[in-house]
Amino acid sequence: MHSPIAARGANKRHEHAPIWFAALVANGCTAMGRAVDWQHKSGKALYTNSARDAEHIQPFGVSLRRGETLAVWWQPGETAYTLEVYNDRSAVAS
Repeated sequence: MHSPIAARGANKRHEHAPIWFAALVANGCTAMGRAVDWQHKSGKALYTNSARDAEHIQPFGVSLRRGETLAVWWQPGETAYTLEVYNDRSAVAS
């Protein structure tokens, strides 16, 4: 049985999103008061700011300018997510 949360944002290759992605989505991250629409690709949760102005992503405390992408992932054995900000979404290769 597929979880609608775990499958949300999985790419077109039908890649199954991991449990940590479901937990991230369920956490209710926000960008300027609205829910972040995470996309799952290559083992990372991605969010690109397409708004005109900068956005502040909570609860991570990360600010993104227009066009910047926040990549979030979790490695087994770690106690926290890893975060990176990219200026160009195409730079998020793996």
